[in-house]
Amino acid sequence: MALGDNIKKFREEKCLTQQQLADKLYVSRQTVCRWENASRCPDLITAKKLALELDVSMDELISDEDIDDIKINYGLWKSGKMQNKMRLQEFHKKLSNFMEIFGSIYIVIILFFQIQLDMSVPSWCMIGFCGAGILLIMAKLLILKRLGKM
Repeated sequence: MALGDNIKKFREEKCLTQQQLADKLYVSRQTVCRWENASRCPDLITAKKLALELDVSMDELISDEDIDDIKINYGLWKSGKMQNKMRLQEFHKKLSNFMEIFGSIYIVIILFFQIQLDMSVPSWCMIGFCGAGILLIMAKLLILKRLGKM
């Protein structure tokens, strides 16, 4: 995708007409039309203003490939070590979210027994939740240790 195609795509994503974009950049509608048709290119300062107005980076604006495709298919992102690190980070996020839910449920159960039933939490419940909590914390620490070595 060329610069002109990107300008048009991002302008349409923002639901702007050529005239509205031109007004924001203090240029004519014909100028925006020429940029989109690739018969002219914006100067560097105007391109930066254009990127800011369209809420995209300069790389996204001028790139002829999708930035996400570049990250996946080229450079450091393609190495096995980096992919493994990204998988571990994703697993770490999921584990952290699960631990938050697990902890919330644990607190709700304890409060339910303490307040509603006016009794102490059964030992099986305490042992089960504590054991599961310890296992989750150990798994999280192992993941963090592996991420630190990469």
